[in-house]
Amino acid sequence: MNPIPLLLILCAVASATPWPTYRHDNRRSGVSPEALTLPLKEVWTHDGGAPQQAWTGPAKWDAYSKNDGLQSMRNFDPCHFTTAINGLIYFGSSADNAVHCLDAKTGKEKWLHFTNSSVRFPPTIEDNKAWFGSDDGFVYCADALTGKTLWKKRAAPTDRLIPSNGKLISPWPVRTGVTVENGRAWFAASLLPWKTSYLWCVDSNSAEDAYLTEHSEVTLQGAMLTGGAQLYIPQGRAAPIAFDQENGKRTKQIGQAGGVFCLLTEDNQLIAGPPNQKEQNEQIRIADTSSGKRLTTFNNTTRVVVSKGKAILHSVDKLQCLDLTRKGELEAAIAATEGALKKLDPKVEEQKPEIEKLKKSLIQSQTDLKGCLLWQIDHPTPVELIIAGNQLIAGLNNEVVILEASSGKQLWKAPVKGRAYGLTPAEGRLIVSTDLGYIHTFAAKP
Repeated sequence: MNPIPLLLILCAVASATPWPTYRHDNRRSGVSPEALTLPLKEVWTHDGGAPQQAWTGPAKWDAYSKNDGLQSMRNFDPCHFTTAINGLIYFGSSADNAVHCLDAKTGKEKWLHFTNSSVRFPPTIEDNKAWFGSDDGFVYCADALTGKTLWKKRAAPTDRLIPSNGKLISPWPVRTGVTVENGRAWFAASLLPWKTSYLWCVDSNSAEDAYLTEHSEVTLQGAMLTGGAQLYIPQGRAAPIAFDQENGKRTKQIGQAGGVFCLLTEDNQLIAGPPNQKEQNEQIRIADTSSGKRLTTFNNTTRVVVSKGKAILHSVDKLQCLDLTRKGELEAAIAATEGALKKLDPKVEEQKPEIEKLKKSLIQSQTDLKGCLLWQIDHPTPVELIIAGNQLIAGLNNEVVILEASSGKQLWKAPVKGRAYGLTPAEGRLIVSTDLGYIHTFAAKP
């Protein structure tokens, strides 16, 4: 047997990077190491039915703040987000209360697993198992190849269901998805801050309890994140909370942030936003997870993706790339210099040389800060940004675009039906989910 074709097959399989959980990994980075082969062509479209979101949009007008155009802080389920691995595509549905598994090549349904209410996040896939939570208050583990239930666990304290937006849900729905890492699975059952919320950690294979902790005055919703020894959970209208992974105890609240869009950078800085509905301009903020303090604010921004110390975001009709690492260093230096200047008195003759030295240093740092902008282009506002290798993928209204991440140069685009909130570059395909319920799948032209 000629070993070369076999080697090529093995290399192809090894390079087929999957997307096994929401936004690729437990940092919710939205970054995959593998670029797509361009150009792409649409190979099939699946109509999953219009999503029925957990929460309606924000109020149209805040009379007290005299502010309109308020932001939604709980928009965690605008489409049927997907995960993809081993030639299969998975999504949870708020339209028919089920998890679907599709053949990635053809779009044909392989299996269907119903629950008793909405499934708002895609299943996490690992070791041929699929984990997912439902608004019915249960968490499920199914065989990823057949859909057969392996175990089912009630995360809510009772089986009781209540009406909500035309459906029946548990007073403690599971709206965090299921985060799986090192043989453990985390999820939370939560709805209202004046009701007790439940944070679970179980053995991912047997569902045997590792711990259950109860928390008051919190609303745990949105995808969980893991980084270091911490577990981070968004709340929507309040700041995300950090918990100790080992015991589920609350450690701190990450101040100056909010919303359900959260990601952790490679150095465990938390990016989240907006801080509240009343901000006149949409904001994304970066916080230090060790102290919980705000580091940087991006105004007029709703989405950002960070890879290798560089941040790509949209602000005021401009898509731009920033050297985030250098920006952080310079901002820290500026803060330190300004602090040192406050301690000096210009009326004291002996301190004047030091004051002049610090002022020159401050001017230089402020000048260098402008150099952190690596590129900038005119571009429509994206609803999602993802990185695949050296490519930036932007989800827009009725369109998806791929740009060169190092320059912003457009490489490819295609129409889709609706706003492209869900982007999954996996195993050589681009899977696009829209707010109208469509799932478009693109692959390289033969």
